[in-house]
Amino acid sequence: MRININVEDSLSSIMILTKFAIVVVFIICGVVTFGLINFSIYNSSQAIIDPLFAYATTPTTQTSHSEHMSEMHHEASTNATMSSEDKMRFCGNNATNSNLYVTEFVIPVQCSQPVGLAVDKDNNIWIASGKLGSLLVFNTTTSEFDDIIKIPNWPEQTRIMGSMIWNMKFDRNGDLWFTDELSNSIWKYFVKEEKFENYRLLEEGGYPQSITFDSNGNVWFTQFFGNRLGFIEPSKVITNTTEGISELDMSRQIDFQTMGPISNGFGFSNTNTNDNYNDTDTTNPSPTEKNETLWFSTAIFPEGGHIIGYDVTAQALTIHDVTYTHSVPFSIAEDEKGLLWANNHITNLFFSLNPNTGEIKQYATSNPSATGNLTTLPYYNEYRDGKIWFNEHYGNAIASFDPMNKTLVEYYIPSQNPLWVNSSNPLRFTFDNNGSIWFTEWTENKLGVITKDRLDQIPITLEISKDKIILDSKNNKSDSIDIYIYENPVNFGKVINSTITNSNDTTSTNDINDTVYITTDVTSSITKSGKLDNLTSSFSQDSIPVKNKPSGEIGPSPQLKTTLNVSPTPDSTPGNYTLTVSAKYGKEITVSRIVDLEIK
Repeated sequence: MRININVEDSLSSIMILTKFAIVVVFIICGVVTFGLINFSIYNSSQAIIDPLFAYATTPTTQTSHSEHMSEMHHEASTNATMSSEDKMRFCGNNATNSNLYVTEFVIPVQCSQPVGLAVDKDNNIWIASGKLGSLLVFNTTTSEFDDIIKIPNWPEQTRIMGSMIWNMKFDRNGDLWFTDELSNSIWKYFVKEEKFENYRLLEEGGYPQSITFDSNGNVWFTQFFGNRLGFIEPSKVITNTTEGISELDMSRQIDFQTMGPISNGFGFSNTNTNDNYNDTDTTNPSPTEKNETLWFSTAIFPEGGHIIGYDVTAQALTIHDVTYTHSVPFSIAEDEKGLLWANNHITNLFFSLNPNTGEIKQYATSNPSATGNLTTLPYYNEYRDGKIWFNEHYGNAIASFDPMNKTLVEYYIPSQNPLWVNSSNPLRFTFDNNGSIWFTEWTENKLGVITKDRLDQIPITLEISKDKIILDSKNNKSDSIDIYIYENPVNFGKVINSTITNSNDTTSTNDINDTVYITTDVTSSITKSGKLDNLTSSFSQDSIPVKNKPSGEIGPSPQLKTTLNVSPTPDSTPGNYTLTVSAKYGKEITVSRIVDLEIK
């Protein structure tokens, strides 16, 4: 259902959450968002909800790189008061576990707990330590951290978790903006001036979550618990105050509990140094047809929510209610056709929404067998180069989905923390200026990358005999589909000798000549978990041994074939769904094809 609303009133803040409401919502969302399953953070719950304010009024004193490093390691010694289990849970083990696709770098600040990250015009990666209050700059040319910049007046952290700095973005002037959970504020770092400013949200308990820019350089932000769409006019702000900030109370329009991240519509004007918009791309709108819509989601627990568009020019809201899909939508990306893509962060599913017709189509990730979890929890997403990219929180992977050829590729992250059900908590990702994808590992104290050349090294291609399977539950009629697996000549030597290197990388060229097993599997959008409930399925071959094909080998790749048979049961629910037919290549990558499923 779509609702259009004109927003005539000026942006304002009216709703004030009670402390009780904040506690209740935080507990509910904490379980969903952070996946705090089967463990407690001792007596830190009070610290979680009590806002701590830290505001910068003067520039920081600059010191040398070595002094920064020494100082940070000294401050990190306060982590000695943590138990060994807590250190393993939140600080990692300082070991890189890179594979043929992922290269990891240990952050030179102990227990930094990185979340958000951003790329500047020089292709440096910026991350933040919400535990110790620092910005860290990683040089992608030298593969080293060049600088550590202390955030002024950062409060001592009284809980095991540091402040969650979910989002970092550079504006068109090259200055860095980032959110700060505990101080309930948004920071701006003037890079050339080496100066910080801090802007307070209008109400306590808002928990700033995500920021973006409009074509005029204004800042828009969402809040996990504030239920308000925020707006910052950079020309009017005054540090350490709420001046220049206004908010639209979303609870006047719809009923919800939390908000998701905010994003620009496809073709939105280029407003920051790492924007995907390209003026030479013919698929983008012309300057007179710019899309000035911001997109974000809202959630209702245990399931339900909305996808919301805000037209900056018309000051109008468009609300799409997706509660009937039993989804908790999170993170919205718009493609060039106007389709909206969202993740369901309580399941194995992601979906597309046609805003004109209201049609929703759901897709399942592959089976999260790599980590042993029941769900992959797709998280943040981004549309780039014709693909939907997203991170799998508990699938422990970076994934891409190509809507044109209906192919899903999942690159697995080698580090796995058993205290987080074998996830490294890859909470955020971004692309650099060369097309490589970078991500943080929150509980492992690491920065990871899949370089552009590695992204393109896909060892297999899947072809299918048909695009749709039709089952008849009343007459017990099954259906089958042939899957053809082609080996691609990949240059793993090029991968290993990539321009991004890590001296601690233990990947061996000997491994690439070993026999690899391709494991087949199938999931479906028929259930949240991706399981084929009330259906039976089987492959003619579910484990196929292959040997990596040398890049210089001439001739056609050998064709591997397996047949998937799917049968209904009397309890099968009629409807239209999708199947995800997967081929997992070793332990590092899974390639899947989407097949339509109709049950009569």
